[in-house]
Amino acid sequence: MQKLIFISGSLLLILLFLSLPCFVQAQGLSSGIYKFNNILDRLFDEMLPLCERLIGVGRAVGGLGALFYIGLRVWRHIARAEPVDFFPLLRPFALGMAIMLFPFVIKIMNGALKPIEEATRAMTGDALDAVWYNIDQQEQAIKQDAPPGTGPSAPDMGKYEQPDGSNEGIFSGLQNVFTWFNIKSFIKVFIMEIVQILYTAVGLCINTIRTFYLIILAILGPIVFALSIFDGFQNSLSSWFARYINVWMWLPVANIFGGITSKILANLMTMGPGFFGSAVYIIFMIISIVGYTTVPNVAGYIIQASGRDTLLHKINNMTRAGGKVAMAAIGKL
Repeated sequence: MQKLIFISGSLLLILLFLSLPCFVQAQGLSSGIYKFNNILDRLFDEMLPLCERLIGVGRAVGGLGALFYIGLRVWRHIARAEPVDFFPLLRPFALGMAIMLFPFVIKIMNGALKPIEEATRAMTGDALDAVWYNIDQQEQAIKQDAPPGTGPSAPDMGKYEQPDGSNEGIFSGLQNVFTWFNIKSFIKVFIMEIVQILYTAVGLCINTIRTFYLIILAILGPIVFALSIFDGFQNSLSSWFARYINVWMWLPVANIFGGITSKILANLMTMGPGFFGSAVYIIFMIISIVGYTTVPNVAGYIIQASGRDTLLHKINNMTRAGGKVAMAAIGKL
């Protein structure tokens, strides 16, 4: 029974190994990534008109907020017998105009941020294509080249597999199968295929979640603009802009990370033609997969969701602290 289970499991692994390259090839996977990213870009453009349905609601909420905003300030100036300052009262009108032209506001923001994405995407293009090409060549070499000492079986090989002289059974050729594929190489190639799929899946997952967040922020943008007119919700406007830019920066940061890993792989290819089948390559791919999960946190270093630049804020605090220490030392002198 255990022997039958072992044979069945071995056949299942062999069939999975043989069918996996049919579904995933390096060059096909590379082209599929670009196609999937283009689909996500088109999805955002197709979903953007949905924000127009909330423009009317945003105008109504914004009009009510403008009434309270202007009325409170005018009444405050009249109560203090002060001249009315009209310049601060233009804020509700500016936000109302932005609500009415909200699709153009999104297009202007995307147009300003798009060059960053294109510049970072160009950083990874050539190196990534070279890596996928070399991976494909290594996979083909591993699958086509037989291990030394293997070859066509002799015509009378069956009598050695069946010493009693009986006919060959359905599992009698398993010896040739395991000899041909070399169990160690089989497991290594299988793991290599898995880590390549996971490496690609993590990058696509980041871009998919990023597009999902951007669509939600764009659709609910008119409501955010309208609520920011009310006192107490004014910070929501700067927070919305900061979150939109922060989420948008996920893809450029992922592109930069992909460019770094691709460049490292391109340099490691000089180690020899067998690098992509070694354990070092598999370990590096696992490290890259873990690194991709830190992309949202790294994007937070550029611009924080609260609208404050984290790195700049820390540098300013360190500079001020250093200045105070220096001034205290000078005072003691």
